[in-house]
Formats: sequence, structure tokens, C-alpha cells
Amino acid sequence: MENDLLPHERMDVYNVAVELMELTVQISAPKGVADNLDQLRRATSSIVQNCAEACGKDGADRRRFFTIARGSTLERSATLRILLAYDAITADFYELARQLCIRLYAMLTRLTGH
Repeated sequence: MENDLLPHERMDVYNVAVELMELTVQISAPKGVADNLDQLRRATSSIVQNCAEACGKDGADRRRFFTIARGSTLERSATLRILLAYDAITADFYELARQLCIRLYAMLTRLTGH
């Protein structure tokens, strides 16, 4: 099975990003925060896509894609906090997603060398 995986599918950072994305699709926000939910989904997709693309790059290019994913992780975390303030997500959901963001940020920081 391991041989059937693409390079990015073997990386924990990619798999945590996918886990975060799968959690995100469970959110349905009221109309007043729909733009924040859309932003959350775009940031989450960006993390997954940049982690995957980084696996096809070397050196500075690879670090750049992981750096972009790291920035999107922070953006995602901030947007989650906004959704919590608007009661669009529960405190438990926020904390679960936040812990995944913390884990993801730590992995991406190591991958960028910062």
C-alpha cells in the first residue's frame, strides 16, 4: 500500500491538513458569517494544496510552499476564532480545530526551517 501512495500522501503534514479540511466541511454558518466560512474553506484548501505541491519541489521552492501553507494555517486559526465569536461553531469544535492548527503549524515550521 505504501508504494501506491504519492509523495505528499506519505507526509504527516499533508494528512493532518486533510483532517483539518474534513473537519471544516462539517461547518454550516449562518448568513452573517458566510464570507468568513468561505474564507476558512479557501485557507484550508490552500494548506492542503500547498503541502502537496511542496512535495514536488526542492530547496527554496519547497520551503516557500510550506511557508505559504504555514501562513494559511494561521489565517485559518484566526477565522475559526471569528466563527466562534459569532456562535457559528461550538467551543469544543473550535478547540479541536485549533489543536489541529497548532499541530500543523509546528510541522510546517520544522519543514520551513524556522
